[in-house]
Amino acid sequence: MTEPRYNIVLTGHTLSGHDATAVAAKLAALMKLPPEKAQALLKGNASKVKAGLDETAARRYQAALENTGAEVRMDEQVAATQPLELEPAAPEHPPAHRPTSDAADNPPTPTPYAAPADGHLHPDELRYCSHCGGEAPRLARRCPHCNRTLPTLGRSREIAALLAFLPTGAWGVHRFYLGQWWGIFYLLLCWTGIPSVVSLVEFVVFLCTGRESWDARHGHKSAVSGWIWVIPSLLILIMILGVLAAVAIPAYQDYLTRSQVNQTLYEVETLEQEITDFIERTNFVPNSGIDMGKADVGELTYATWNISENAVITLTFDGSTDNIEGETITLIPYLEEDAFIWDCTGGTLDPRYRPAECQPE
Repeated sequence: MTEPRYNIVLTGHTLSGHDATAVAAKLAALMKLPPEKAQALLKGNASKVKAGLDETAARRYQAALENTGAEVRMDEQVAATQPLELEPAAPEHPPAHRPTSDAADNPPTPTPYAAPADGHLHPDELRYCSHCGGEAPRLARRCPHCNRTLPTLGRSREIAALLAFLPTGAWGVHRFYLGQWWGIFYLLLCWTGIPSVVSLVEFVVFLCTGRESWDARHGHKSAVSGWIWVIPSLLILIMILGVLAAVAIPAYQDYLTRSQVNQTLYEVETLEQEITDFIERTNFVPNSGIDMGKADVGELTYATWNISENAVITLTFDGSTDNIEGETITLIPYLEEDAFIWDCTGGTLDPRYRPAECQPE
């Protein structure tokens, strides 16, 4: 019995999820066709590209063509036919392997579509051009099909140099960017200034490194693993929080102290009014609290007061105010246009804690 023979036919359509432009570019690269002829194969009309194959060879051809994203069928040959002139040629690089049910049953062996043996090129080191869809080596700077510039993969020399030059170099961020965990030592020693000098030297070294040497060392690396950023991120966060705390805590303490001083001056206004009323009523200026029938010393929330000669009030801040404990403000009354005015610029309290009207000129 004669062994059945098969024809390989492109249906003129693409497999689901594939872009027709990219598929046409891959077909052109795989079959060594001009781009316009490859695009014509995807216009919706069936095209026979190989005829008279045995089942094993036919399945290999089908799997290789399907890897480009084109829809392919294998028809049993019922009569002798001559194949079209469209003869696939060996590609420069192997297409990305996408296993099908047929290909899984038949392990791939060398075919006209197989790439030449290349021990240093792994399938993972291939990528597709975003312009024409053609395959290119991972480290290629230009697409071999359309000659357009390809985006840089792996670690960029310019980014690493910039990170080394900026203040981030003292923290070893450029080393973490290159996937080198020992950048942690830059962080631990950043306070000494040594990492800053080292990173400036590395900035020059990075820029002087040739493209080929850089790509051979760092260009093949994939994106930086997230875990390698955890330690530097935590340490940098702690440093930032420490700086913020060093600035915010004293500022908050000063704010708290000023609010205590303002509250004390507000509370003493009652005593000022009593003295004013006493002088207007008796026409006598008290020299102590006893002259007014009050105690010599009175208490406020954050200070004590006492009245001395010529009705001068002295406020002395107590232990509830750590920053200004024992400091004083003196309130001196004087008559201006038949009204008593209290001068609060006297005393030992630092001017930064006083309200504007109580700061000495």
